[in-house]
Amino acid sequence: MERVQYSLERTLPQLKLLDEHSILSKDELRSVTSQRQGFEARLIRRKAEKFDFVRYIEFEDDLHALIVLRARERNRKIMNRVRAGDEDAKSQLLPRSFLPKQAASSSAQCVAIFERMVRKFRWDLDAWDRYIAWAKKRKMRVVAGRVFARALALHPMQPSLWISAADYELNTQADTTAARALLQRGIRTNKLTDSAALSAHETSKLRKTQNGARASREPGALRWTLTEYESDVLRLWVEYFRMELVFIERLRRRWRILGLDSGDTLVTSEPSADTTAMPWSQREGDAMDEATHAAQSVALDPNNTRNNEHKEHSSDDYLDEEDEQVAAAEAAVDEQVPDGEDNEVGSGKFESSHAAHAPAVQGVRPAADMAIPPGHHQIMNGSIPLVLLENIGQHIPQALQFYLYTALLQLVSSFPFFDSVVVKRHGEVLSIRTSQGILGSGDRLRRRLMQALLSACMRASDNGDTCDGGKLGAWMWKCIHPLYHPFSHDVAAKISTAALPASQAERELDTNALLHGASQLHAVYSPAIDALYTYAQVPADLRQERTVAGTYDPWQACQPVLFLLELLSRRLVSATHTEISRGHDGVKSPYTKTDVSLQETTAQSGSGNDHDDDEEAREHDQSHADAELDDEESIHSAEASDFAVVPEATPFMRMLTTHGDLPKVIQCAVSLFRAHQGEQEQVPLAFLATLRFLSNPLRSAVDESHLLTYIAQVDAKLVEALEPHVPWLTVEKLSRELRAHGKAAWDQIQSLVSVQRTNPCAWVLYVNAAPMWSSDKAWTFKWDGQADSSIRDAQRVWIPILDACTGATHFANDAHASVWALLTLWLGSSVVEDTSLVSPEFARQTLWLRYLDWVRDAATVSPNAKRAKRASVWAWSLYKQAVQKTGAVLASSMLVGTARESAQALHDKVVCRMSAFSLSTAAAAAAAKAATPTGAEALVSSEKTNDHAKDDTTAELDTHHAQDLALSFLLANSSASTRCWLEIAHIETMRVVIGVQDLDEPCKKRITSIFQRAMAQAEREAQVPHTVDAWLAYLSFLAHTQRDMPQALAELARAQSCIRRIGGAEAAVAFEHQWQQNVAARRS
Repeated sequence: MERVQYSLERTLPQLKLLDEHSILSKDELRSVTSQRQGFEARLIRRKAEKFDFVRYIEFEDDLHALIVLRARERNRKIMNRVRAGDEDAKSQLLPRSFLPKQAASSSAQCVAIFERMVRKFRWDLDAWDRYIAWAKKRKMRVVAGRVFARALALHPMQPSLWISAADYELNTQADTTAARALLQRGIRTNKLTDSAALSAHETSKLRKTQNGARASREPGALRWTLTEYESDVLRLWVEYFRMELVFIERLRRRWRILGLDSGDTLVTSEPSADTTAMPWSQREGDAMDEATHAAQSVALDPNNTRNNEHKEHSSDDYLDEEDEQVAAAEAAVDEQVPDGEDNEVGSGKFESSHAAHAPAVQGVRPAADMAIPPGHHQIMNGSIPLVLLENIGQHIPQALQFYLYTALLQLVSSFPFFDSVVVKRHGEVLSIRTSQGILGSGDRLRRRLMQALLSACMRASDNGDTCDGGKLGAWMWKCIHPLYHPFSHDVAAKISTAALPASQAERELDTNALLHGASQLHAVYSPAIDALYTYAQVPADLRQERTVAGTYDPWQACQPVLFLLELLSRRLVSATHTEISRGHDGVKSPYTKTDVSLQETTAQSGSGNDHDDDEEAREHDQSHADAELDDEESIHSAEASDFAVVPEATPFMRMLTTHGDLPKVIQCAVSLFRAHQGEQEQVPLAFLATLRFLSNPLRSAVDESHLLTYIAQVDAKLVEALEPHVPWLTVEKLSRELRAHGKAAWDQIQSLVSVQRTNPCAWVLYVNAAPMWSSDKAWTFKWDGQADSSIRDAQRVWIPILDACTGATHFANDAHASVWALLTLWLGSSVVEDTSLVSPEFARQTLWLRYLDWVRDAATVSPNAKRAKRASVWAWSLYKQAVQKTGAVLASSMLVGTARESAQALHDKVVCRMSAFSLSTAAAAAAAKAATPTGAEALVSSEKTNDHAKDDTTAELDTHHAQDLALSFLLANSSASTRCWLEIAHIETMRVVIGVQDLDEPCKKRITSIFQRAMAQAEREAQVPHTVDAWLAYLSFLAHTQRDMPQALAELARAQSCIRRIGGAEAAVAFEHQWQQNVAARRS
């Protein structure tokens, strides 16, 4: 307790001061001392918690606020008495030194607590963040700088900390040089390597085979799912680029106010094709060195820094009350807060060190009669940020560069350059133009930066190690650039300036509100980069149950197109909800009402001062870090809801349509696509996807009839050119003709399947048309009166179709065609209705399920019992053959990645269909013949015997017999996945719950066998989520369906042991917590 007594004795001067001036009563002082004693006792415990320190600091802050409030209230009342004529009341005024002394005492106490907290929890970043936030709130510059330096020394691999420190220097200290040095050092410290690509080569063959794209990634492929550290480092680069833009814009505005050239003489000539491929430093030579030296001279000019103004102000005899308190507080805690080993933030050590190594460039103080140095014109031209583009290629893995370039393009597009038109991320348009020409100086600066970013993206994609996804993304950016930001493209000369909103230039010059919002560096959530991660995710309604084949994730082929079109859609379309579930055409909307609140929020923040990015980041920091991402992710959902969304054009889109500028912009984009179709193999498919996107008003808000007609004509010409090389386009075209003309398309369909014999989509179209237009009676075979000899004819039309497209090579070869088809149709119609016509994997599932349904129907329509039994045996045999044939495909070594997932999905469908068939009366009849020869052999031999031969008589079949036979066969012969077995178990359990089936011993035994197989399969796969799902389902069955809680608790121990063995102790704890939640939810 000596430490407690010592800490209390340190507060005696403050208590005496409060007692002397009667700010707190005796009882209140005793209460303060008692509470401090309790807090101090908690802090010296062997296992003190961070929360104890936080509560203690909050108590001291509240106490300080109470004392200041009472002191000011007392002085106010006394001054009122003095004004009323009571001169004697002046003696009761608190001395001027009271508040500074109180601030010093309170700050010293809080700093002492913070120091103890960061020493005890030095590796806890939250503890340092709280310390820094407190110092900033108290405006303690020296303390904040020292704490930043110590925190960075302990946590150099935390990019968010470097960004926070740079933001403090840039916006609080107005020290661009220190902010630039901090961000540069943070970038040097936090380097990225493509660890995922390196680990892919070290992954075991078994894991590659089982997990496919989740375990291995195509070398050089773009990364769409990033780790937390990778996203933090990319945010660091984006905020560094933002800082340089802020530096340029502050300089431009300052020179404009001084009446100097603020960049109106920007270089407007476009680089030639030969120089576009060159880095900017080589292209501009010595100009880049001049720009860099000029930037340092401006930053180091003592006449240009706000710090110098603060020093001059501090030398005055008079300081206001707040400055006195801050000065006294910093003087009181100066010895308590130690310096960092390398204190770069908020101290004079950094400035002097940097100045010693700065180039010998004379500081420039602008004046009205001076000549502007050439280097300063380079600053105005934006040359400094362009130097960063070279470093991106050298320090960022190629798999992540596309994300970064896109984020920088979005940042530059929405940055409030003076004398320009600003287009925000969600389509808000702001004008801060002062010039009357087509482009202002800010527009030309933005154009130069965006053109340079696109050129850098193209250079990165031309690297030989880059996959097709990076090249496709670069070309896609170049082609949609006129649609995304026409004012930074040549098409700007064709756009009418009459459509621009009223200029806010005068108000912006007075308040700098837009620049202030854009200058905030975002440490936790940066809208420019973090909002992009959701756009790149493949929508669930495209990926779920529509897996496609390939060694690696095939969506990599078209993901850049999906990503950029989603980004473009946010710029063109906003939404308002209405209480209808579907639109007029019955097509589900791709938006949900969660997007409405997001759009409304951004629309409101886009007006007035328009702190769009800053407000969004602050709201994100205050709430959950992934709140906006979850909201935006729901936009991809096409599930039915109580609300439908009516698309509404954004202000940017309305501006283009008001004076007829939209056709010019779209024609420019179409021309670019046509000009670059030969540059990259998949650019024509990207062109087709973009046309379908533009033709869908729900996604693009294009609703002008003439423009839609033009898009349709371009689409038709492109389809005609692509049809010989893209099979699914032919299938789609014939499908439309079949619906429109019927039998007239039948001959073309027959020709198609003769040419594309291994294309399951073509066979689906053939199967759709054959029952109506084929002359082959096998398509209408049933058991209600036809001879048994027609069995072979019926199988003759189905078996070759299935064999032609169910081999292992067929799964492995269907890599990318289906993803382009799914994406194109989804973009054009908002929801893909018949994916079996464009997706080979879904087509295979459709063919097999139709075949099994055909078998089931043929076996259940026979009018007499004798023929029904024979039909049931025939159907039972074919179901067994289907399970064996689809399971045999999985044994092939050719199947890895998503090809194996597709084959597994097909096999699971067949297994589930046989399990469902075992519940029918036909299966019960087949079970009675289990001891006799089964299948096609028995039926073929029956042709040689008398058709009226005596059939075996059997007893009444037990209701469980067919299900037990089917389960025994599936357990012995199938390779179903864990999820398939859980689905079968769920069906069996629901039959018991709804009363269709009694929970007797055979039923219990059967369901238990299914769960045991599911748990064993999950353990073999070594997948923690699957294992957890299997055990939770089994325990729920024991506890809630079987109502045997003792057995469930006994099995719980086994479950924890199994999950601990696969996923570790943390997974076992999470599993137990989830089980407890399920039990509690069931009871409630």
